[in-house]
Amino acid sequence: RGFYHDITRGRISTLETLLNLVEDMAYYKLNSLQLYVEHVFPFKETADILAKTDCITPEELKTVEQACKDNFIEFIPSLSTFGHMYEILELPQYKQMAVLSQFETLKNFWDSRQRHHTLNPLAEGSEELVQSLIDQYYPLFESKFFNICCDETFDLDKYPVCDDPGKAYADFVKKIIGMVKARGKDVMMWADILLKHPEVIDDIPEDTIFLNWNYKQEPPEENVAALANLGKKQILCPGNSAWYRLCEDVEEGNISQMAHFAKKYNALGILNTNWGDWGHPANLELGMYGLVLGAEKSWSEETPMDDHFYACVDHLLYGQEGAIAILKTIAPLQRKIKWKHFHCKHIQVRYGETHVVPINEPMPLLDEDLAEIQGLLPTIREKLSVPLVARQVDVSPSYLTALFHKNLQISPGEYIR
Repeated sequence: RGFYHDITRGRISTLETLLNLVEDMAYYKLNSLQLYVEHVFPFKETADILAKTDCITPEELKTVEQACKDNFIEFIPSLSTFGHMYEILELPQYKQMAVLSQFETLKNFWDSRQRHHTLNPLAEGSEELVQSLIDQYYPLFESKFFNICCDETFDLDKYPVCDDPGKAYADFVKKIIGMVKARGKDVMMWADILLKHPEVIDDIPEDTIFLNWNYKQEPPEENVAALANLGKKQILCPGNSAWYRLCEDVEEGNISQMAHFAKKYNALGILNTNWGDWGHPANLELGMYGLVLGAEKSWSEETPMDDHFYACVDHLLYGQEGAIAILKTIAPLQRKIKWKHFHCKHIQVRYGETHVVPINEPMPLLDEDLAEIQGLLPTIREKLSVPLVARQVDVSPSYLTALFHKNLQISPGEYIR
């Protein structure tokens, strides 16, 4: 019954935020926490990055570890070791280790860092780099598990460095697994690439735990069945759909269906994810409904999403009657004003520096959409009494103001610690 929180791409949670998260997890009877880390730790290799990005410190991690122990939560390390190594591979001394080291940088930073971030498993020094990162990170955790990630290694297939990308992937993953197991840890890893290369799944040590993710509101059953039929250990990983957005989507289909599949196929559990793609615009407090829903579905996947459940969440999470109804009204509006589109065209935010690009073209909004949004916000604000819910409304006018040719008011602190 886990929660996975991104502290790498935009927001690096403060210690206070993480300790509050641990308390909330314990309150809702979750028992496993992972933090997504690429470069945001004082690795010796990332010294040239951290002046821009900040990082979480070893002392902070140990404090979180103790808080987790006090609340019967296992704190499991998670570290990118193959894909999603963009910042390290952009450094001159490591750039030659990327599968694709020369490429045209896109206009938008967050778009660029989603693309060419795969370590070349055949490059000289790649193994040593990964081993060094692991050696600096794993001693801080008492958990017997270590998540090596190894997801979304897109470039290995798109720009193959050998005749058999699947085998190259599996061979390097086995080396990483060997490093971790030699240090007394059991391995978790994301399952997406191996599901695309089923011919090499059996090459991976059988005690590996596969983190099988899908974030669609109607997730397919095939990938879950595939690993189950092969006798593999798996944890199913839905998400709160808070990425690319100012608040989570407040839809139940993904988490509910993945919990159903987990029970049907005897998975080891649920690891509910809160990613930070495109600068992590949503505060953690605006992803908490997904956390609570995942906690409930991990206990009892048959629980119906009805008025009784919403009333419980209103009381326990928000302390306000009708809060879920308000969020369900706000959330769909973000489908009309898409953060990714707006961010890509009109604003550049990187590590706390905000640059507003003059809006010289109309946004794809219909007049009725604008009227609906402008009409709803004052009405909703009048009903709010709790900052947890009100924050979405407080952020939205800044967002809307920028859309309608005025100055964007976003503090650098919204994007870093």
